[in-house]
Amino acid sequence: MPALNAIDPLRFKRIIQRNVALPLLAGFATAVAFVALIAYLVSTMNWAEHSERVIGEAYELLRVQADRESSLRGFLLDGDERGLAPFEVGRPHFEAQVGSLSALVADNPPQVERLKRILALARQWDRSAGEAVRLRRDHDAVLATVQNDKGQPNADALRREFADFLAEEDRLREARTSAARNLTFTTVAVFLALTVLVNSLLAWLGRRELTALSATYDEALRGQAEQGEALAEQVWFRSGQRLLAESGMGKEALAEVGGAMLDCLAGYLSASVATLYVRDAKDASLRRVATFGFGDESGYNVPLLQSGQTLVGQAAASRRVIELREAPAGYLKVESGLGSATPTSLLISPIDATGRINGVVELAFMRALLPRDTEFLSRVAGTMGDLVEAAISRERLQAAYADAQQLNHELQVQQEELRVANEGLEERGRALMDSQSRLEAQQVELEQTNVQLEEYARRLETQKSELERAQGELTRNAERLAQSSRYKSEFLANMSHELRTPLNSSLILARLLQQNRAGNLSEEQVRYAATIHASNTDLLALINDILDLSKVEAGQIQLMLEAVKLDELTSSLHETFAPLAREKGVTLTIGRLPGVADTLTTDGQRVLQILRNLLANALKFTAQGEVSLTVSPVDANVLRFDVRDTGIGIPKDKQDMIFEAFQQADGSTSREYGGSGLGLSISRELSRLLGGRIGVASEPGVGSVFTLWLPLDSTAAARRAQTGDAAQAGVATPHAAAAHQAARSQPAHIEAITETTTLNADARAGQAIVAASAPTAPAAHLADDRGRRQHGNRAILVVEDDLSFSEILRDLVHELQFDFLHAADAATGFAMVKDEAPVAVLLDVGLPDRSGLSVLEWLKSDPLTRHIPVHIVSATDHADKALHLGAIGYTLKPTARSTLEAAIRRLESRLEQRVKRVLVIEDDYAMRESIRALLVGDGVEIVAVGTLADTHAQIAQGAFDCIVTDLTLPDGTGYDLLETLAGEAGIAPVPVIVYTGHMLSDDDEQRLRRYSKSIIIKGARSPERLLDEVTLFLHSVESSLAPEQQRMLRAVRQRDDTFEGKTILLAEDDVRNIFALSHVIEPLGAKLLIARNGREALDILGAREPVDLVLMDVMMPEMDGLAAMRTLRTDPRYARAARLPVIALTAKAMADDRQRCLEAGADDYVSKPIDVDKLVSLCRVWLRK
Repeated sequence: MPALNAIDPLRFKRIIQRNVALPLLAGFATAVAFVALIAYLVSTMNWAEHSERVIGEAYELLRVQADRESSLRGFLLDGDERGLAPFEVGRPHFEAQVGSLSALVADNPPQVERLKRILALARQWDRSAGEAVRLRRDHDAVLATVQNDKGQPNADALRREFADFLAEEDRLREARTSAARNLTFTTVAVFLALTVLVNSLLAWLGRRELTALSATYDEALRGQAEQGEALAEQVWFRSGQRLLAESGMGKEALAEVGGAMLDCLAGYLSASVATLYVRDAKDASLRRVATFGFGDESGYNVPLLQSGQTLVGQAAASRRVIELREAPAGYLKVESGLGSATPTSLLISPIDATGRINGVVELAFMRALLPRDTEFLSRVAGTMGDLVEAAISRERLQAAYADAQQLNHELQVQQEELRVANEGLEERGRALMDSQSRLEAQQVELEQTNVQLEEYARRLETQKSELERAQGELTRNAERLAQSSRYKSEFLANMSHELRTPLNSSLILARLLQQNRAGNLSEEQVRYAATIHASNTDLLALINDILDLSKVEAGQIQLMLEAVKLDELTSSLHETFAPLAREKGVTLTIGRLPGVADTLTTDGQRVLQILRNLLANALKFTAQGEVSLTVSPVDANVLRFDVRDTGIGIPKDKQDMIFEAFQQADGSTSREYGGSGLGLSISRELSRLLGGRIGVASEPGVGSVFTLWLPLDSTAAARRAQTGDAAQAGVATPHAAAAHQAARSQPAHIEAITETTTLNADARAGQAIVAASAPTAPAAHLADDRGRRQHGNRAILVVEDDLSFSEILRDLVHELQFDFLHAADAATGFAMVKDEAPVAVLLDVGLPDRSGLSVLEWLKSDPLTRHIPVHIVSATDHADKALHLGAIGYTLKPTARSTLEAAIRRLESRLEQRVKRVLVIEDDYAMRESIRALLVGDGVEIVAVGTLADTHAQIAQGAFDCIVTDLTLPDGTGYDLLETLAGEAGIAPVPVIVYTGHMLSDDDEQRLRRYSKSIIIKGARSPERLLDEVTLFLHSVESSLAPEQQRMLRAVRQRDDTFEGKTILLAEDDVRNIFALSHVIEPLGAKLLIARNGREALDILGAREPVDLVLMDVMMPEMDGLAAMRTLRTDPRYARAARLPVIALTAKAMADDRQRCLEAGADDYVSKPIDVDKLVSLCRVWLRK
């Protein structure tokens, strides 16, 4: 008590104030510092989580890209569009993820730049992959597409950018963690020192305040430590997820993926044994696909489990992780090379993909389980499930591909059976429907008849006599109509023959004059002949139109219904009218809208005739602008064809008149446009017969739209037409005035492609829609020196469709001081030879429209181009054929640049060579001198020898450009010379022509063909052939030869080896046709026999003189051609000539003329007026057979 009284109240107050103020001040300072530290640690943890999130999303991006690549490879292998879904869906997901990731790393510009490069590389890969998909859908070579994957470098670069991106994020994460750790340790050290100082101070002021401060500080440290442990555990989880995702990348098979995942899990979790079970989609059983550290002697070994069976099956069924912390003794053996032991704990976890359990993983440990083991497996279950699902999908693709190959044959076999069965069912169905309709109608009629029967009985008695009189009148009228129809048919047949027969000779003779084979007509006279031919052709077209209209009006048109492909229809129209459009400078577009059926059942020839009439009129009345044909669906049963033009238009008051026969919108004598006015009338009648109709909408000065509506199936219309009810055949269609607006507003998505000029019609027949824009440039064109030559006439034309290889040739041609000209297809190349006059040609064989060998043959058969040296550069070996056709050399791709340079220099040396040397080897002096006289000319040196010894001496002294040799020589044979020349490597290949008087056996000719470019048997026409072959291999300019040599070359080209020495019988009663056809056939080398009727033809065929081919006219006096052919084929007297080929010649008056000729025994059929080229081609075919 005294002590308490001794205390100074003011001092106690100061002590109280100090004991309160100092702890408060220290506590405040400590709280501020710890709040700042905790805020910093929270920020650091956020940044670490940010890095983990960035890394996770980056791996997700990498996984999406891997799935897209796997999907693309699977599609390229099996073509299954369903397998392409990950590829197509992954693209927007990939770009969205890149955008999200860019937002996350917006504070890091280098990472943002990396993401931009990743996105650019991904888009480049998309373009390459899209091209591969397009090629696969076009059924191009799959293996070549996969092996030459142009997108692989982009994919590799993409992975490298991802690796750099992840490395940078790992570095940032480690840097931030290290900085947080250092700052924490520094802060703790500083505050520990301050704490000691403050505690020492506060020890004087009171133990209670120090204890409270110490407890508070200790609690804060524990919280910090817990947060650090949580952060480290999160890092551990993320790293394990990343390693697991990386382990499954690049693996294809399910076992490989499972093994990689188990290896990763065992290493990361320190597991001793691991197994992976995958659920079977069919019966939900679990099949073991991969193990780690598991042997056959390890214990329980069941590779297949049912759902709910054992702990593995129970884990899959309950969708939860099962822990076994104390494994019983002998449960499982963990074996190594030194011994074995029993694991202490097990962990069994299901894995899932998009919420569906697809497997179970089981791990055995030699240690106790940790909570984080279970947590880690829960986190990676989705990743493992996705990897397993991707592997299963790849195996399904492989299995589906194998099944598709197996089913393909079965489908082909079943297709024909189904088609036949389907046709039968459809026919029976239609018959049943018709029968049902008739029965229902008859039932109604019978019911009404029963009611009115008594009343009708009385009236029928009265009307009976009237009906009998009417029936007699109808019978007489029907007889008169039938007689009238027969007279009209006979009149049509006679008129067709009488009109076409004089036209036939006129057309043939005009064509012969136009060809000017003798070269004795002036250019003006040739133009006169061309005008005569064109005028007669127009007259023939008018006659055909008149006869067609007569047949339509008489009901004699027979519809030939078939399945018509729209692709072939539009392709044929394009081929017909594209040249005319280009000539007029009018854009021609032919296309169809989406939803149009691929085929329709109709008469394809009649539909083609209607559309040709409409397009011809549109082009005729359109001076500039465009003409288009658009096919669109009206409904499920009707198609609509809109022919639109920007021509002169049609006045409103004349739009109905133009469909009448011989009527035009401008019918005055001063009209600008010609024509008979029958096309639209015939088209309208034909459309009615097909069950359709034609309408027009037009505005003068703006253009016109002609619309043709046709049913998809014209079977019913054809049936009505045959029964005389053609007026009811038309389909119900909207008013034609709507056609103009519909055609004017054609949608931009009409599937159309730009015309590519080509000579091969078969290559275009498969195109769905063709749009031709005239004039157009070739589709694949490389910039060349057209219009800006720098080396005068030193220009080399390269005909090559590979642009990259063409660029190499362009650089090489420029380096060797030549101008470079380029063509990407055969048609363009041949035209450029004519227009640009190059001094040499480098020619590829594999061109897109025709073989390069056909171009070479064209060039060497044309007197104006045959002197141009041609060097072949191709990936396929056609050297013998090319050199035989006259090529100067042949190079196989791939080839070195030095080889190409040597080829061009050889062309250059040939161009600079002024004197061509020919070696003639002939033992007969007179023959040797005659050959010298035949071949001598300006710029040609003839060296003539008579022995093999002299031949070798001359070859040793200098090179020759061509060798002409006989086979029989005093000191050897021509075979010895040819084999010697072929075996001497130091001698450059020289064209060798064998000119011999011996008939050769097949073996001898085959032996000579290995060395000789040409074999000529001496005869009446052999000098001309020898001159032709020598000038071909010397590349001589024909115009520079002597006049007599030029005449001989023209004569040899007019003859045809197929016709040479053949005998052709012409049975024809018209002297004009005999005269015309004799001037076509005899110049080709054939002998022509003449018969004026069928009887004379049979007499000639019955004689001993051999005949190789018969041209038989149908209409002749005494015995017509049909009777003559029947007799020839059936009468035993003509058994020797029974298999002789016969080509029938007819005026084509009736629709069944062709069938009648073939049934009578003709092998082929040509209609008058005769197309000379077609007749010669047919004769050539049958003479070869």
